[in-house]
Amino acid sequence: MATPLSLPIPASLGLSPWLHALGISLAFTTYRANRLIFLGTAEPAGDPGEPADGNSDPCQPAGSPQLKLHERLFDRPMGLFVAGESLWMATRCQLWRLDNLLGPGQLHEGGDRLYVPAASYTTGDVNAHELVLGADGQPIFVNTAFSCLATIAPLCSFAPTWAPPFITKLAGDDRCHLNGLALKDGLPTWASACGGSGEPSAWRNNRSGGGVLIHIPSGELAATGLSMPHSPRWHDGKLWLLNSGTGELGWIEDGCFHSLCPIPGFVRGLAFAGGCAVVGLSKLRSPQFSGLPLEERLHAEGLPGGCCGLRVIDLTSGEILHSLDLPEPIDELFDVAVLPGVRQPRALGLQGEEIDCLVKIPEQPQLLLVRPMAPSGKPHQGPSLRPFGLPEPSPALISTGQPAATTAEPTDPGAYGTTNAAAPADSPIHYQRVFHLTPANLAPYAALTFPSLATGRSALARIQGELLGLSAMAAGVMVGLAIAECRADGGAQLLSLKVDPAWRRRGIGTGLLQRLMVFLAQGSIAPFSMRYKASPEISACFEPILARLGWSPPRTDFVLLEGSSEQLAAIDWADRFAITAPYRLLPWQALTGEQRDQAAALEAPSDLKPPADPQGLEPAIGMALLHHDNPVGWLLAQRTGATSVRYSSLYVDPSHRSRARALALLAEGFRRQHAAAIPTARAAIDRRNTAMMRLLKRHLGAHLTSIGRSRISLAPTRHPPPKQATPLQSAQPLTLIPEPPEPPEPEPSPDP
Repeated sequence: MATPLSLPIPASLGLSPWLHALGISLAFTTYRANRLIFLGTAEPAGDPGEPADGNSDPCQPAGSPQLKLHERLFDRPMGLFVAGESLWMATRCQLWRLDNLLGPGQLHEGGDRLYVPAASYTTGDVNAHELVLGADGQPIFVNTAFSCLATIAPLCSFAPTWAPPFITKLAGDDRCHLNGLALKDGLPTWASACGGSGEPSAWRNNRSGGGVLIHIPSGELAATGLSMPHSPRWHDGKLWLLNSGTGELGWIEDGCFHSLCPIPGFVRGLAFAGGCAVVGLSKLRSPQFSGLPLEERLHAEGLPGGCCGLRVIDLTSGEILHSLDLPEPIDELFDVAVLPGVRQPRALGLQGEEIDCLVKIPEQPQLLLVRPMAPSGKPHQGPSLRPFGLPEPSPALISTGQPAATTAEPTDPGAYGTTNAAAPADSPIHYQRVFHLTPANLAPYAALTFPSLATGRSALARIQGELLGLSAMAAGVMVGLAIAECRADGGAQLLSLKVDPAWRRRGIGTGLLQRLMVFLAQGSIAPFSMRYKASPEISACFEPILARLGWSPPRTDFVLLEGSSEQLAAIDWADRFAITAPYRLLPWQALTGEQRDQAAALEAPSDLKPPADPQGLEPAIGMALLHHDNPVGWLLAQRTGATSVRYSSLYVDPSHRSRARALALLAEGFRRQHAAAIPTARAAIDRRNTAMMRLLKRHLGAHLTSIGRSRISLAPTRHPPPKQATPLQSAQPLTLIPEPPEPPEPEPSPDP
């Protein structure tokens, strides 16, 4: 059965007439939501011959063709290619060929095309992106994991046909993120990649300008300096390209990218029809793709995060003529294909009985049913098997019976074995990379994170950089996991390291951390540090491993404070050191732009500077200290949960520190927090901040409920390779479904 989109689809009024007039439909894929989606048109509403299926667009005016959406579930669908009556598609482990079973003039449930999964070729999880058919009719696909083009061949998962000249080794470690493929005169001629280096995952370090376009026959670089380029296409004498990191459609000429127009999203998927380009848009997946030029532009345009959907663009003027925006949970598209001569496409999925019963035989136009639908009884003994090619069902789907769209890409414990499954005790350990981890899709890994990164934890909300994961696998079961966060300054921090209790004392934790160190060193990511809240449990878990691998002796760097707002609000500093004219307090959100600039110009330490975007600040507490309406200090805090805040910045300019104005600011903040019914206050003080340490010792410490310590250790700059012989394998991203947020209060954890 199809899983229909249940929300209205916002589309411009001209989209359905445009499709109808050209006699075309569109197909597009979303691998995060595991959907192949068709967009067609039906006759104007009210036509008695047109059945209603719930997927019409109610926003289209009466008398105009109605948009029709139809979707099917596949496991991580990506590249599409139209070849006559067939539609090819790359998915997680397979290349699919879907054949149309309807002849001219035939309809099936209102559709004039019925694409049926007719053949699949198992490639393994090689992160296949785009695909085309070669002159011999064989599929050629972009094998992103192995940084090559490949085809199918007997007795192997794939046969490499070409690789960029800078790729010197066939290895599944995504060296340049090869992703797009363009044909010219039916021959593969150009390929796009996010990087031009042969080092493992090196492209991730230069996403803003490291992208390249490669001329396949010569191996020469046709263009450089691109930002995460995708979807190269030769059309009407021009080589078109999507510069995804800047969100632009353009063309390549004389080795340079020429922009036709900016588009409000991360662009991937490009097709042409009627003198127009059809472009797919995705929302920004921050923090994974933070720091792109597109991010700055969208923020300036008031569209942080961007849009997800389709845009139809005039190739002459660059004007966006038509649009379609997709609702949550869909936030990403990968590829778009035009289906010429098709009014309303439909497809059979891999679940439901039609795929079993519907049959087409030669020289007979009608479709046949080979047995009654929904037969009584079980045709065989044993449990039902999940069809290969469908995404792994989510906990939400199992518990509610309702379809749930996936929103993530990392390795699925259900695909490799769950973390609580049993594996033979003597199973060898294999270490595998886990790509595309984000805070949004870590929930299925929560049992193997320590300190906990479960949904709702405050540590999860503080993640700002890209996450790198390394798993330990035993007989297909994940038994250990290490996660590091790559920061904007080029370094990395170990966020979590845990081994399943049944598999401890076998060197797995040491092996995980050691291999993670090797990988980061290969990518020139340094320094690599670990910061944790000191406790007997954490010290016993981590410090022996750190010592074995030559990390620096852990030292205290932050003092961690926690207090009750009821107790803190009773402090009388605001009365003893009252703030009077010409001083006054003003809510931070009430500052003018000029006053914000004045505050930013004060010579406060960098870690105490107010953020440029006040959106994340707690409005009930944040305030500025003004002197003659000029900011001379502030108190800022962020909400870390339903019942807690973290005080992040207290600053008073040195020339205004008489009469204990910092104490008065703090006391006023505590009172406002208590009035807002936020019971818990937390803060972290850098031990080098002598003024705050003195304030803690003399005034604040007696009013707190707990004082802890954050400790830090640094990895050695040089370290030996892993001693174990087991190789570092490449675990490509598999689909996961985040669990719903948990209601419990986040646990405290160190935060600078």
